Amino acid sequence: MNESEPHRPEHSRYAWRGALVACGLNAIGMPLDILVGHGIPDMPRYPMIASSAAGALLAVVLIARRRHPTIRLAATIFTANTAVMIWALWITAGVYATVPERWIPFQANKLGVLATAVLAPDLLTGILAIAAFAGMAIIRHLTFSPDLRHRLPVGEPWVIVIYSTFAIAMLLYRVHSIALARRVLRLRTEAIATQRLARAFLALRDFTNTPLQTIELATALARRRCVEAAPLLDRIQRALDRLYRLNHAFTAYDAQVEWTEEDTSPDLTAVMSEATRVTAFDGRGKSDA
Repeated sequence: MNESEPHRPEHSRYAWRGALVACGLNAIGMPLDILVGHGIPDMPRYPMIASSAAGALLAVVLIARRRHPTIRLAATIFTANTAVMIWALWITAGVYATVPERWIPFQANKLGVLATAVLAPDLLTGILAIAAFAGMAIIRHLTFSPDLRHRLPVGEPWVIVIYSTFAIAMLLYRVHSIALARRVLRLRTEAIATQRLARAFLALRDFTNTPLQTIELATALARRRCVEAAPLLDRIQRALDRLYRLNHAFTAYDAQVEWTEEDTSPDLTAVMSEATRVTAFDGRGKSDA
């Protein structure tokens, strides 16, 4: 059964946390690039500062929506945060390339694709972000002069393709694991709800056994003393037979229920409360308990 976004609060919160961490890394990590680039001539600071400020602002938006997170919001914020980072890295990469002896080419992009594999709110957003980090590095490398490209380490910029391949594999594994964990949780919760419902049925059966036996005994006595009431007593007996058949149907749940000491003498109020909680199960992998 496909779940629509409103029916996936756990997924929405998970996506929200991933986007928040990504924005936090941008807000905290980009200013550190100023220290890394200290001493490099003509290294501008505004891309790192602007990217960090954008990450902090997007994090504030997420925090403001923390009570009502959605996957769409998390994906939008994550994509915007990635776009700002790529813009900043595009500018700084051109300056770093002028001093190749002090630059590990596109290191931030390589970290970006790995971080995306861990933090992306969904598969599509993650693949697009990884492709953006890798594509930016390749295109930026092609804009360098032939002499500058020759001075860069061997294998650049294609090394990031290897990073991206591993990142996509990690992302696919993570998304599959999360989906599997949600499915197991839903099945487990449904099993718990089924056992609760079975326990409520069996408790009601046991609770009604004594009244049914009393009615059957009274009917038998009345049949001996009031022969003329036989038609009415026959109707009562047929009703009792139907109730007994219903009780017998509940025995199929006996093997599925684990009784505790508290369940040995069920209280009717507690039984009805339990049945009410079970019927509140909303089919979304959780109940109100």
